[in-house]
Amino acid sequence: MSLEVVQVRYGERVTRKSAVLHEYASYGEPDGDLHMDYNFWVLRDGSRTMLLDTGYDIGERDWLGEQPVIPTAEALGLLGIDPLDVSTVVTSHFHYDHIGHLGLFRNAEVVAGVAEHDYWLGKWRRDELAGEFATAGHLQAVQLAADEGRLRLVSEETEVSPGVTVYPVGGHSPGELLTMVEERLIMAADAAHFYEQIENEWPFFAFTDLGEMRRGLSFINGLAAETGATVIPGHDGRVRDRFPALTGPAAEVATVLG
Repeated sequence: MSLEVVQVRYGERVTRKSAVLHEYASYGEPDGDLHMDYNFWVLRDGSRTMLLDTGYDIGERDWLGEQPVIPTAEALGLLGIDPLDVSTVVTSHFHYDHIGHLGLFRNAEVVAGVAEHDYWLGKWRRDELAGEFATAGHLQAVQLAADEGRLRLVSEETEVSPGVTVYPVGGHSPGELLTMVEERLIMAADAAHFYEQIENEWPFFAFTDLGEMRRGLSFINGLAAETGATVIPGHDGRVRDRFPALTGPAAEVATVLG
């Protein structure tokens, strides 16, 4: 049975191209609004329920002016998912909006990049998180998974579950992971926030290594050309225009990607 892939929009905001695309003025293109969705993704079939990222509690802190749409736990309830039944959570990276609810999934294997783990937990231990997009509270859930033997760290292309392969690309964050689903969907997460980045290989404004980010965008396009897979940018509100809503009670927040 193929995996169903559902995108869940838990938050949103409107930004400008010039605000989020690195050196955007140098491209000579007009500025404009970008509708930015904050998402996590559910991968499931008859025997598995997996998550890619978890969202966060928007009300707990004002980071960039995000507006709440639905809490993660409530969205999972609409989808008929008990967090304790989730077998795997792939964390694309450890920024606040991607692992804020990791602690809900107490039985899940947590997949993360080695570089991501070492970078952020190193900063945490050295008390260097001030001003960063990661928090000690969120990283505690990563440490708990490690303490309980549920943390799986990867440093190369790895099939983490049948049909689900991750690729460390870095750039936006040191251990940023792409996730390929059955060679038909490339879940870019924050390796590519918007379609403009995929189409033009334009970097995002926030990065730990600009060269890695550029190479990651090229890798995404090369992988898509090689496999024929569709690339899903991590934050682009237009994804909802290109794919159908899930039928049922979660229709307002859930989009079926395949």
